[in-house]
Amino acid sequence: MPYAITLPLVADSDAPFPTRPHRALQGAFYSWLKQGDPDLAGYVHELAGLKPFTVTPLSRRNGQPCCRFTLLDDALWPPLEAALSDGAQVEIVNQRWPVAQEGQQVEHCSYADLVANAEADTSLAFRFVSPTSFRSQDMHYPLPDPVLTFQSWLLRWNAFAPQDLRLNVNTLDVVAAHVAIARFRLETRAVRFDRYTQIGFVGAVTYRIIKSRRLGNELIRRLNVLADYAPFCGTGHKTTQGMGQTRRLYPR
Repeated sequence: MPYAITLPLVADSDAPFPTRPHRALQGAFYSWLKQGDPDLAGYVHELAGLKPFTVTPLSRRNGQPCCRFTLLDDALWPPLEAALSDGAQVEIVNQRWPVAQEGQQVEHCSYADLVANAEADTSLAFRFVSPTSFRSQDMHYPLPDPVLTFQSWLLRWNAFAPQDLRLNVNTLDVVAAHVAIARFRLETRAVRFDRYTQIGFVGAVTYRIIKSRRLGNELIRRLNVLADYAPFCGTGHKTTQGMGQTRRLYPR
């Protein structure tokens, strides 16, 4: 069951807002998970492939700094919840930011509900709120290519959803033939890690499912399942270090 957890932080009024907190937030996540379940934390840390969580860069909500994590495996929530109720804090640049006990937000939705509630929308709009990039042919690719985007979501879905809900990889053939970029407003942005800088894109993109009558509602809903999953799983690579955070946009 995917979770999205938003945590307000208590900061000293004189503390500067960190510009590169991604490693500290990732470290805090592992620390909290280890506090609640050391074996599970070790297992997740050693996973060589896709990780069952994402980290969002620090943001402000009503002037208060917040961090956000998502979980793609509901086994992570009980130990994390226990740690968060026991004086959790984040240390960023030698400054301790306690997690406020009031104002925490926890959203969750089962994989089955994501499938059951998917619409048959043919216009899919997103905002990429942190720099997003893909690995393609041993290169970084900072553009919202439809196949790379949906492939990113599909791989995570099939890695963590129950086996009976996994999607056929042929879904990507549908994307290649029927999903096009209808509009976008993007800019490039750099993410500075300790030893290198990564370029990604941020901004809004609308994908259009073209020739939709040839597909039928079932295939279109399958694409909408992945679109609804995107805010939980993130997009592209380095989503556990703050990149690829994604929001789906709906018409007003």
